[in-house]
Amino acid sequence: MKVVVIGGGVSGLSTAYHLARGGAEVVLLERGVIGYGASTRAGGGFRVHFWAEENVKFAVESRKRLLRLGRELGWNPVIERGGYLWLLKREEDIRRFREADKMWRRNGVGGRFLSPEELRERFPYLQVEDVAEGFLGPQDGKFHHDFITYGYYASALRLGAKILEGTEALSIITDERKVIGVETSRGGLDADAVVVAAAEETNTLLKPLGITLPIEPVRKEAAVTEPVQHMIEPLIIDWESNAYFTQTPRGEIIGGIDYPVKHGKIGLGTTLGAVSSWAKALTRRIPILRDLRVLRTWSGYYTMSTDSSHIMGRDEEWPEGLYVACGYSGHGFMMAPLVGELLARNILHGEVHELMRPFLPSRFREGRLIPEALVIGGEAGL
Repeated sequence: MKVVVIGGGVSGLSTAYHLARGGAEVVLLERGVIGYGASTRAGGGFRVHFWAEENVKFAVESRKRLLRLGRELGWNPVIERGGYLWLLKREEDIRRFREADKMWRRNGVGGRFLSPEELRERFPYLQVEDVAEGFLGPQDGKFHHDFITYGYYASALRLGAKILEGTEALSIITDERKVIGVETSRGGLDADAVVVAAAEETNTLLKPLGITLPIEPVRKEAAVTEPVQHMIEPLIIDWESNAYFTQTPRGEIIGGIDYPVKHGKIGLGTTLGAVSSWAKALTRRIPILRDLRVLRTWSGYYTMSTDSSHIMGRDEEWPEGLYVACGYSGHGFMMAPLVGELLARNILHGEVHELMRPFLPSRFREGRLIPEALVIGGEAGL
């Protein structure tokens, strides 16, 4: 079976790897260089704590695969399991987390609520005078995004996949409602199936086929400081400002904040306002870092779906052989290990796994949305 995968981010690479592992003849197209888009701009966190139970179940299984990627791919993803720590001020937010924790416990990923006294004892560097309670999700953690991206890349090549960088997919070719190939900037390719994993460019390829997915790129900004002695174990989310920060193995502080959202493909610039707001939130929570210097800022896109949950597979009304993997809404790296595996099984064997079924693109046509508001670095008030 010949499969063309469009998009060289972690989602496309995971899918290409699993397809090649399943015996498919795979060609992956990337118009730039591997990982150039959101994958190399990621914050490097993974979690299983979401409001929607469908996302929790999917993330739990994807996490299992993430934790064994080092052995499977031969690339060390530098995984740290320090957890995610949400700092909560309002009683209504605490009630929401407590209600969600009942569902998380049903799925084996319950967390721990910490009083201000417990927060000060466990994380003495934190200023928590205005915090009513903290929630620690110990199953969550961090990884090195580039090592995962290139682990999939190297493993897909080893299994015989062809990866063509600097090759743009121009159009998907169909004949009598069936995919038969892809026209590229280097000529045509025959295909029995095509997977569009092109993030914010996905609709550009789908629209000529009469398909438009409810996705939109939203620019997010991030920053990293000079290194200091390691002290921050979890990824910390200041819930009210939606600022997040954590520490890399080298000691840099990395993070971002909900700063006026920039919708659409507006260019990957950064703003003084965003880094200034993040720095204020960071030093308010960890005053000892007030003289720390910011070394670099960058931006990338969250490809947001209408319900902030990912989209995978195909709609039965689409041309036969057409599949997508997109709309991750900031959750791409943590979902990609399982997305690639289940999508490959769907393409090669026609299997629609029970964990995959809720995320099919047909959910928008059928009104079966998966509203997900627990988006780190998303819009205020989530």
